[in-house]
Amino acid sequence: MKSLEELRLKDKKVVIFDLDGTLIDSIGVWNMTDQKLIHDYSGIDVELEKVQADRDYFLNNNPSSDIYTAYCEYLINKYGLSIDNPSELSDIRKDTANEVLKDEIGFKPDVSRLILELKERGYTVALATVTTESQLEIYYRENKKMLQEMNIEEVFDLITTKETVKNKKPDPEVYFTIMNYFGVKPEECLIFEDSYTGVLAANRAGIEVVNIYDKYSDIDRDKINAIADYSILNYREFIDRLNVKEQGIEKPIELKRVK
Repeated sequence: MKSLEELRLKDKKVVIFDLDGTLIDSIGVWNMTDQKLIHDYSGIDVELEKVQADRDYFLNNNPSSDIYTAYCEYLINKYGLSIDNPSELSDIRKDTANEVLKDEIGFKPDVSRLILELKERGYTVALATVTTESQLEIYYRENKKMLQEMNIEEVFDLITTKETVKNKKPDPEVYFTIMNYFGVKPEECLIFEDSYTGVLAANRAGIEVVNIYDKYSDIDRDKINAIADYSILNYREFIDRLNVKEQGIEKPIELKRVK
């Protein structure tokens, strides 16, 4: 792994961010949602770490285009849930999570400050997620905590969703889609990812990747460290790199809000 000192940020044109676990603290919501579904429809109590490990393994190894319905079918079969319709369970899963996504989810510390500063300095920023359009609408319209800092719909120059691409990460399709859209080369891009799957997708696209620490990815920490180009514990580390090393600016970045 390289030091941030080696990153030639001035050679980059497009900076790409993953969403869940990278831009926002949301992974725990899905762990609690799935734990609740399993308990409510089977009476079985499963530890959160087990829930996440099973979900990650399934999502990373299943090629289904309707991945979350397929995952709900997996839950039904694995735990003998009393509800036998995967589509119905998927709808219940979304409704259960949406209230938390609306009221409690927020940006990771300093990431909005970094993105707005990158925009001001002329970088193009893109969001590469397989989150659904309907879930993103919650962040665009209803999540007051996020909207107080920035509206991602207004800030990002391109947002990909589950509906945008056929193949999920670690397939690099989403990154090729973004590069083709902006007409840039891999060496002109930089990616921020939290998970092993995301970092691997960035590698396969030939793009340098910064791994932002997320505790829910600790299970894959060794694998992530083996393939990530750079690693940061928080976005303040990168802001310091942007300020002091790239531009010679000594004052800290101030939070700028998009109206």
